Amino acid sequence: MNDAKQLFNLRQKEEIVERLKYNKFIFNGHFMIFITIMIGAFALGYSNWLKDIPQNINYALILSFVLAICTIFPMRTLLKEADKLYLLPFEKNMTVYIRKAITYSYLNRLYLPVIVLVIGLPLFYQILGSKFYLYIAIIVLSFIYPILGLMMKWFWLKYGLEVWGVNLLLFIIYASGYYTVLKVGILSGIFTIILLIALIILLENINRSTFYQWETLIGIEYNHKMNYYKLVNMFTDVKVLNERTVRRRYLDVFLKVPTAKKFNQNYMYKFLFVRSFLRGKDALFIVLRFLIIGLILIWWIDQAIISAILGALIMYLLILQLSQFYKQQAYGLWPQVWPVNEEQVIKGYHQFLLNMMIILGVILSVIYIVKFVTASYFVVLFFIVGWLTIDATIKKLKRHQSLLSD
Repeated sequence: MNDAKQLFNLRQKEEIVERLKYNKFIFNGHFMIFITIMIGAFALGYSNWLKDIPQNINYALILSFVLAICTIFPMRTLLKEADKLYLLPFEKNMTVYIRKAITYSYLNRLYLPVIVLVIGLPLFYQILGSKFYLYIAIIVLSFIYPILGLMMKWFWLKYGLEVWGVNLLLFIIYASGYYTVLKVGILSGIFTIILLIALIILLENINRSTFYQWETLIGIEYNHKMNYYKLVNMFTDVKVLNERTVRRRYLDVFLKVPTAKKFNQNYMYKFLFVRSFLRGKDALFIVLRFLIIGLILIWWIDQAIISAILGALIMYLLILQLSQFYKQQAYGLWPQVWPVNEEQVIKGYHQFLLNMMIILGVILSVIYIVKFVTASYFVVLFFIVGWLTIDATIKKLKRHQSLLSD
């Protein structure tokens, strides 16, 4: 038991050290500026929206669904590939390890429902009025549900069932529990807690003679780490990340075979950068999600100048994120298969960034102009910031190239 406890403590320490190492690249100066402005912009728009809350919207149902999703915590066991061989003989002594894994999984994701509850606090304070104690009950449930859900998820996985099944079941229980508390009363929330405890006891009794599903547990942990590495990879290189490509046939229209005139070294790297972006495993959707968040904030805020500044900042950060594609192509396999002058690589990268700037700038401009017709001239700021960011990036690459050539 003590060895299992020490093993988990050691792995938890390794996990924390690794995250601290990578998080300093994520939460750098540029990103923190964006986060600060984004929070300020959201708070400004939210405060204006609260002055005249739209009626005939079921806010209780929306909160219940969002909070139910946020309180389904993933199971983090910190297990590794070799454990299915070396820890197999000690499975009976792994109880303490699993308990600590459940506690770690709980504390590791607790911030998410807290954020949702803080955002919903002023809204439901006005909506519920004298029944605000129901929202307090929701807060209490959001701390109890996840730990019970993790215990239930552990026995569910130990029995060999699919993780999506327990997630769906927990979503139904959580969402119905939150909603009925807001609409009926606190007793319905107590009933869902009793239901979860009953399911845990039932699954525990069923699992008394079963063994750990090592392959499943290790696979789930591996996926969690890979998802984290993919996020970090947008800010810095992660050597352990295995990048894969996806066909995405619906984007083939942007990847037509170049004509004979453009089938040469002057255009090859532009094509490779576009191809890497559109068929990369996660880069396209990370940029897309980032862009959607920015568009929502621009539409959310009712002040033209602040929205323009936010749009310019989004353009800057999106172009900055695309700098990872230079390393992926310039130091990959293609320069060895078809060696060209590095200036050609930088030229192709420059063309790729200019095209991306135009596409992103047009999307941001359309939303901004629709929202602020009289201040549409501010959209020029998006393209100026994008062009200056690209210019600074290319100059930095050329300077780096000249230093290496010496």
